[in-house]
Amino acid sequence: MFRKTVITGIIAIFLILVYYTVYGFEENPTPATVYNYPSPDEMKNGLPDYKSRRLALNARSALVIDNSTGHWIYAKRPQKLRPIASLTKLLTAMVYLDSDPNLDTIVYISARDCYESAKSHIYKGEAYKAIDLLYAALMSSDNRAARAIATASGIARLNFIEKMNEKAKSLGMMNTEVFEVTGLDDRNISTAADIALLVRESMKYYHIKEATSKYKRKVKVQNKKRIKNFVNTNRLVLSRYDILAGKTGFIIESDYCLGTIMRDKQGRELTLVVLGSPTNSIRFQVADKLARYCFKRVGRLENGEIAGR
Repeated sequence: MFRKTVITGIIAIFLILVYYTVYGFEENPTPATVYNYPSPDEMKNGLPDYKSRRLALNARSALVIDNSTGHWIYAKRPQKLRPIASLTKLLTAMVYLDSDPNLDTIVYISARDCYESAKSHIYKGEAYKAIDLLYAALMSSDNRAARAIATASGIARLNFIEKMNEKAKSLGMMNTEVFEVTGLDDRNISTAADIALLVRESMKYYHIKEATSKYKRKVKVQNKKRIKNFVNTNRLVLSRYDILAGKTGFIIESDYCLGTIMRDKQGRELTLVVLGSPTNSIRFQVADKLARYCFKRVGRLENGEIAGR
C-alpha cells in the first residue's frame, strides 16, 4: 500500500513539472487570454455543465467562450475533427504578416492563383496592392487573393504551409493540420476548440482584425481603371453585435462554418465557433441563437449565479 502511494506521488509530481515546463510559472495569467479547457471526465461525459438540452443547434460542432474569464459557456462536440474550409485563411494571413511584408507591393494575379479557385472577382493578369489582396482574402474569402499573398511572401509554398502548421501548434492547436492555403482542400482539419484559439489569436493582428470586422472595402485594380467592392461574408457584421474579428468557411465536405469574436452593448465578449451547418442562413441563425443564449448566461453569472463548474 505504501509503495503504491509513493509511486502515485512520484507520478503526480512528474505531471506537475511537465505542466509548468509547458505553461510556465505565471501565477496570475490574464483571464482574457486563458481558455479553460474542461477536464477529461467532463469531455467524456459530454460537458453536462455547459450544454443546454433545451438549445437545439443545426451544426456538427459548436463552442462559445466567455472572453472575460476564458470559461466555456456552451460546447457541442468541441474536439470533433472537421474540415474547416476558409477558416484556414486566418492561418494564411498570420504567416504572411509574420513575414513582415511590404503591404504596398504590387502583386500580379497568375494562372496558378486562378487554378480551380471557385468563384472570384479577381482575374488573371490584374494587379493589386498586397494589402488589398489580404483584405479580399479575409473579407470576401477570395481564394485567388489568398494564394497571391502566400506567393508574395517570398516563401516557397511547401515551406509556407509548414509554417502554417507550426503556427497552429504554437497556439496550442494540437488537433489542426493544413495542406494548402485557401481551405479548398478537405484535408485541412481542426476542431471547434482549436478554431476558438485561432480566432482569439487573430485579434493580435491589426490588419486581420480590421479586415474581418468591416462590412465593405473598395479596392483599386492597379493596372486597370477599375474599382471593385469586396464585401464581408460574415453577416454578423450587420447584426446587433459588435464583431471584433472572425472568418467564415464553406466547402461541401465542411458545410458552413464560422469563427468570430463578438461584443454586446454591455461590453461583454464571446468567442463563438460554429462548424458544419447545412446552409449559409442556418449558420448565422445558429450563431445568433448561441449568442443570445450565452450573453444571457454570462449576465446571470455576473449577477451572482453560481457557474456550472
